[in-house]
Order: sequence, then C-alpha cells, then structure tokens
Amino acid sequence: MLIARTEKDILGWTDRAGGMETTEQRPAAAAPARPGYSPEVTRILDAAVRVMSRSTPQTLRVCDIIAEAGTCNKTFYRHFSGKDDLVMTAMERGIGVVTTAIADEMCRRADPVDQVACWVEGLLEEMTDPHRFRMCRATVAQLSAIAGRRASDEELMAPLRALLTDPLAAMGRRDPVRDGDAVFHCTMGTLRRHLGSGQRPPRADVTHLVQFCLSGIGVEASGAQGL
Repeated sequence: MLIARTEKDILGWTDRAGGMETTEQRPAAAAPARPGYSPEVTRILDAAVRVMSRSTPQTLRVCDIIAEAGTCNKTFYRHFSGKDDLVMTAMERGIGVVTTAIADEMCRRADPVDQVACWVEGLLEEMTDPHRFRMCRATVAQLSAIAGRRASDEELMAPLRALLTDPLAAMGRRDPVRDGDAVFHCTMGTLRRHLGSGQRPPRADVTHLVQFCLSGIGVEASGAQGL
C-alpha cells in the first residue's frame, strides 16, 4: 500500500506572490523550464494544475494560470516557452513523483513477486483517490491536445516502466523486458480506460488486475513461482 500523500506531493502546489501584467504578449527572450523547480516554477506549476482541474475539458489559457499564480507574463515566459511546455513539465513532474513513491514502496518488499504486485497496485491506487484521479485526468486531457510534444507517452513513462525489469529478472524470467512491457501496457490500458470514463477503479478491480498480471508471468501473489 502506498503511503498517503498530500496535494503538494502529487503535482506540486501553492504559494502566491508578485504583481500582474496586463499584456498577453510573450517576451522576446524566453527560456523553457528545466528540472530543478525553483520557487517561481513551482508556484506556476501548482497554479496550472489547479486551473486545469477546473477548466478541463475547456481550453487552458495562460492568462488564467498567470492570474492563479499571482505572477506576470515576464515571469511565466522566463521559465516556459508557452502553454504546451508548461503542461508537459507538469506531467513530467507528476510522473516523477509517482515513480519515486512506487520505487520507494517496492524497495520495502524483499520478494520480487511482491514488488511487481506493488507496482501494479501502486499505479492504480493513484487513481482510487478522488483528488489524485481528478488531477491526473485533467492533466492527461490537456496533454492529449498538444500536437508537437517534446516527448511521447512511452518516453514520459519510461522511468516508471523501468521499475519492473529488475524484479522480473530476479524471478528468473527469460525475457524480463517483454514481460515488463506486458504488465506495463495491461496496467496502463486499465488506467487510461478509467481516466476516459471518469470512473475511478474500485478496489476489487485493482486486486483482480494484480492477480491477472502475476498469473500472466507465471507466479502467484503468495510468491509461489511457476516459471
């Protein structure tokens, strides 16, 4: 079971400061945001997630994010090249938080079978919490509207997917990479289906998917292996 986390832990949150500019024009010199998340960047990302949760499925507007963050155009475009860059950064940040949380929980499990079960369960449990489900659904909806993304879904999810390889190899699986792909796509397919329907997965569905994935790679949740 993943340790419960607050709003700040999922996609980042709050704080307000700074004045407002009325112009919508982007300054000429703009540098896209990079990892590190200064207080300014964190404040804008926090505001963006709040605005996305309220505005989806409507179009996200930079002016609304700037107002929510209590900042100005100059500050926004100092860190982000535009709305699409901001949405991508918010998604990358959220995936990083989830990956770290699941990796930490997997490290607490000695049995590699339990580690794989923890990965499936942990990812879906992100969606059983109403607040996290709403935030994720809003971000994914905005992300899907980006035409020229700097990273594909596969690239965004690569760190999360990579967590499966070592425990599968430790089970003695002959092709842990393909096994990991199967578990990953099965779990992500379930996740996307629930995001699309707007219905959070019930606990029974989470338990069933864990058992299904383990059976597919020839093991039981108890740790008995049938390779």
